[in-house]
Amino acid sequence: MIQMYDHRAASVIVDESNWMRQGQTDATSLVQHQNPEFFVEPRWWIDESEVQRVLGGRDTTRLIAFKNVTSPTNERTVIASFIPYCGVVHSAPVILTGNGITPQQTTCLLGNLDSLAYDFVCRQKIGGINLSYFIIEQNPTFGPAFYARPCPWEAKRTLEKWISERVLKLTCVSNEMKPLAEAARFKPLVYPWDPGERIELQAELDAAFFLLYGIERNDVEYILSTFSGIEKESEGLLSGGTTAERILMTYDRFREIA
Repeated sequence: MIQMYDHRAASVIVDESNWMRQGQTDATSLVQHQNPEFFVEPRWWIDESEVQRVLGGRDTTRLIAFKNVTSPTNERTVIASFIPYCGVVHSAPVILTGNGITPQQTTCLLGNLDSLAYDFVCRQKIGGINLSYFIIEQNPTFGPAFYARPCPWEAKRTLEKWISERVLKLTCVSNEMKPLAEAARFKPLVYPWDPGERIELQAELDAAFFLLYGIERNDVEYILSTFSGIEKESEGLLSGGTTAERILMTYDRFREIA
């Protein structure tokens, strides 16, 4: 099971005493998340040769998967993550980028997908409980060339460098993601899992994409008010303000510099 920037959110355990839904999730603990050697246990395994056949020689260092089953009333509607080289079921569609797209540009794509600005737009398009490819294709997603621009709030760096650094810190937290870190030239290859820092990094990314989409502050406040679940994500991990307040503070700081 995946969560945002987390391919190790939960394992699957089978309870054969259940008449229905024998596969149950077993959430990954903080201690397990902080162990780079820990990996989640799936319900099913598939022969590697079949995975190779389907991928057809494509680059496996930067596979993005997203949750197909969702709802506009969930805490988050778009939940995407990099995943290691593996097989997935139909409820975890995979996004593949072309050979001309760099690993760093692909990390920017993931940052875009997991941003609150993007999520809010997606919520307006979903009529059922499935996040299908055609909905993703309709959404206003920045192209790879966009990130070559100078970062407005840190002019000595490009957007690609600024965003990719944060996405890689959120993603490369286990040995399984070393191939991505190596491809993106990210060091250390395995970044420590720090819950408080992860919230800060995501707040910076959310504030950044609000600005990049040109969303005014009043609208940012409204959008954040529709995501009540973001406070649950940070419960007990932050001091000195809620997640929404932190995003707004970062938005104001970036906008003042830009």
